[in-house]
Amino acid sequence: MAKILHTADIHLDPPSSLLDVQKAQVRINELRVTFTSLMMYAKTEHFDLVIISGDLFDCGFVTKETMELIVSQFEQNPDCKFVIAPGNHDPIGPKSPYKKVQFPNNVYIFDSDELSCFRFDDIGIDVYGYAFCDSKMETNPLREVKLNLNSERINILAAHADMTSATSDNCPMTVADIAASGFDYVALGHIHAGGDVKLAGHTYYAYSGCLEGRSFDECGIKGAIVCKTTTSRSGARLDFALKRFSHRRYEKFDVDITAATSTNEAIEKARRVLTDHGVGSDTVLRLTFTGSVSEEFALDARKLTAQTFGVYYLEYYDKTMPTLNYKDLLNDISIRGAFFRELWPKMKSEDEKERRTAIEAFRYGMAALSGSDIVDY
Repeated sequence: MAKILHTADIHLDPPSSLLDVQKAQVRINELRVTFTSLMMYAKTEHFDLVIISGDLFDCGFVTKETMELIVSQFEQNPDCKFVIAPGNHDPIGPKSPYKKVQFPNNVYIFDSDELSCFRFDDIGIDVYGYAFCDSKMETNPLREVKLNLNSERINILAAHADMTSATSDNCPMTVADIAASGFDYVALGHIHAGGDVKLAGHTYYAYSGCLEGRSFDECGIKGAIVCKTTTSRSGARLDFALKRFSHRRYEKFDVDITAATSTNEAIEKARRVLTDHGVGSDTVLRLTFTGSVSEEFALDARKLTAQTFGVYYLEYYDKTMPTLNYKDLLNDISIRGAFFRELWPKMKSEDEKERRTAIEAFRYGMAALSGSDIVDY
């Protein structure tokens, strides 16, 4: 039996999308910790092979310190083989960070955009793969060669590839390509949502997904794929499982607060949504409040904090609309109607900032005209 750990899209030292600069730096540091946790898991659980299917780091941002960390982690587990197939964010061109450090002998890095193979006789596994040599790769090397796979061994393809578009410039690959390949497993990188192992013909394939979410485009729990292989007279057997490694999880939810009369009511509605999805202190959260509320109601930013919801980080957006009889207001000859007609074009604007500003101005104006305060209690 051999134990394989498949990961990709780790993106050490990435640019961050968080609005809080201090927490953005914390996330970068946490990603390094997550990587070392992955490496420790591979060592303590005695994995034979770790496959990194591209984008181990971001070439334009990776530091010397991080490259030294990568090398040291590989050195600390000499009994494990590490195979890297560089991707579009860590291509192996002449100026690549891969060329600037000395990797230990247990690290195998594909360095050509043509398909090649590393053969590991001691564990009965052949790992095929290729490398991005710059940030684009318009052809699929798998289609350029006729493979002669050894049926008595486990055959794996480590591939940074895009299965979402036939015209992608990030190595387009199709289900048909995988089904025709004859591999036992295609270990993919590039798509950050992953963990779902599928079957094409007789070939298993999966994106491992990223190790840690980096933005609200990468929501949910992230990790790596564990694969255990056995061989018998009937052929190879592969068993798969997803292992969580992410310290944080990004999540985003729309919360309908129609008819809410206070921020506290809005908070309670949001909490019910978060409870249903198991959101907790590990979560980087974005809430978008929607629905129709009274023209005098506005959310109180002082109450909408990460601490309120028990999460690590919070962003929220108010996309509610005031409950109004627009037709009557447009025909109203009073100052109230005149005020509304002045703001109405901006309240329909496609520009989010202009639209929200106009809505808030209308709410405050209506409150002033009626002699009351904005309602929030």
